Amino acid sequence: MSLASFLLGLIIATGLNITAHAETQSAEPITGVITEIKPFRTFITIQKYNLETSGRALDKTFNARLEISFADGNKITLPEEGRRWPIANGQSQEINRTFEIPWAFVQSDSTKFTVSILRSGVTISPCEFSAEQLSQFNRGYICHTDASIQAEQGIAQEKIVRESVYVRLFTDRNSSPREIPKDAIALRNK
Repeated sequence: MSLASFLLGLIIATGLNITAHAETQSAEPITGVITEIKPFRTFITIQKYNLETSGRALDKTFNARLEISFADGNKITLPEEGRRWPIANGQSQEINRTFEIPWAFVQSDSTKFTVSILRSGVTISPCEFSAEQLSQFNRGYICHTDASIQAEQGIAQEKIVRESVYVRLFTDRNSSPREIPKDAIALRNK
C-alpha cells in the first residue's frame, strides 16, 4: 500500500501540462495488533531541494521556495520571511530543517501534508502525502517531477523539468534519543 499520493501536475508558463510524482521510502511496518496508541512526538525534516534541470537555458538562475501545508491550515515556508533561494540547473539546496508536528495533527495514527515547490517560471501542483501507521515506522518521501509523463506529452528531452524535494517523517517512538533534534521548531495549532 502506497503512503504517498500521486502529484497531479505541473503547469509551466507555456501552458504545457507536466505532472510530478511522489514516492515513499520506508522500512517495513512492525506486525502485530495495536490496541491503544499513546501520544508520541512526530517530526518532519525538509532535507533538500534539487533542481536537476529546469527545461530552460543552462545559464539561467531561478528563485525558489518551498511550502509545506497541513490539514489545519498551518504552513511552513522555506526559506523563512518571504525570501527565496537562488538556484540554477544542476544545483541542490541543503535545508535540513526539522519541525515538530503537534499531536493534534495526528489523527488515527496518521497525518496528511502537502509539499509545494514554488520556482520562478513554473507553477507546480503540490505533492500530497497521507502518512499512516506513524507509530509503527519512520519513513522518507521524495516529491519529484515525472519525466516519463512529460516525455509522453511530447516534450523534448532538453525541455523536461527534473526537480525534487526530500522529506523525512519520523517519531520519537521509532527513533533513538540521539536522533531527536534539539533544535526542532514546534508548529502550533491554529
